[in-house]
Amino acid sequence: MLKKTVDRYQHGSVRKVKRAQGFAWEFRYYVMEGSVRKPKVQTFDPAIYKTEKALRQHLESFVVKLNEKTEYARSAGVTFGALLDRYIDEEMPQRKSTKGGYLSIINSKLRPQWGSLLLSEIRPAQVHTWLQHLDLAPVTKGHIKSLMHKLFDLATLWEYLPLERRNPIEIVKVKNVTMRTNEVLVLSAEQFREIAPRLPEHVNMIAMAAACLGLRVSEILGLQWSDIDWEKQTVSIRRSAYRGAIDDTKNNSSKAKLPLHPTLATLLLAWKIKWSEREELMQKRAALRKRKRPLKKNEFGWLFANPNTGMPYMSPSLQQRWIRPAGEAIGLEGLGFHSLRHSYRTWLDSAGVAPGVTKDLMRHSAISTTFNVYGRALSPEKREANNRVIEMLLPSLPSPAEPS
Repeated sequence: MLKKTVDRYQHGSVRKVKRAQGFAWEFRYYVMEGSVRKPKVQTFDPAIYKTEKALRQHLESFVVKLNEKTEYARSAGVTFGALLDRYIDEEMPQRKSTKGGYLSIINSKLRPQWGSLLLSEIRPAQVHTWLQHLDLAPVTKGHIKSLMHKLFDLATLWEYLPLERRNPIEIVKVKNVTMRTNEVLVLSAEQFREIAPRLPEHVNMIAMAAACLGLRVSEILGLQWSDIDWEKQTVSIRRSAYRGAIDDTKNNSSKAKLPLHPTLATLLLAWKIKWSEREELMQKRAALRKRKRPLKKNEFGWLFANPNTGMPYMSPSLQQRWIRPAGEAIGLEGLGFHSLRHSYRTWLDSAGVAPGVTKDLMRHSAISTTFNVYGRALSPEKREANNRVIEMLLPSLPSPAEPS
């Protein structure tokens, strides 16, 4: 007679096991391999999980996954915290800046407020009231709402919630989500020319690329010499560099081939020669001084590599140390690298560039982004439009400050 295997919701068992120094937590459970039930054990450090309750909270998303094929999985109830844990493990974007932003929202806002609640207990009215009372800019509230919407979609996909249930975040509204609370700082061509000589040479060249190409600073720092076609006078945007991490670009639209004005190409070529010679000299000096930590070579051909690391500079430190003070020196508060991207958009407008060409040069996926937030084909129109901006910026540009 065949035995009937009954699907049961397993919580697993936690116990203390002795070790040479103190104890460890042991979590026991089973998995099905074909028709055979196999026991499994995981061990955890009590220095990290000081109580059984703390360990159980850590294991919650794992236990949910363990039971997801049983008929009791949904009825057992899943907390929002367990959903967050699984999202971090399986669906979190890997681009460093995006991941950092999402983790900040999760750890400072979502988990403290909703982590202990069952998904089925979270009501749209609660979320709406909570968002309205957060002391944050509307655009930040919009990001929080968007992430919560994505999380509840995943909860349905993973069958933590019934398919027929509507995503509760769909009917939550955030007022003025497309409006900026702070006015965007935009430079005139004259102001840019006044700021440029106040910057040391390497920061000056980064700012020049931002102003003349409209790039995000992460894209500028992600440039390698192989991305430049000197003969065709183009530059290809292929990657980004942010806080030491080399990532993909922000989105597919950000990857593009842009026109490189002859004047900017000349400046970049002079920069390449000068810093190759300077890097060689610094390497020789370091060898003579017998430094314990020798300078790193720029093995990947970065345009803007820190000689101490051989990797792209860190934009936050450059911004704080040089860009902001340069702006303050001429009466501009809050100047940042991204201000130059906003300015590029405005300079295109001033030059009378057609909206579609502006969108392509800014590399936005939608024209609404170009005109609501800022101001493809490498066409003659794009090159001509870029030329107009360069000619506003580069004539008679003062020399940059010598690096200290």
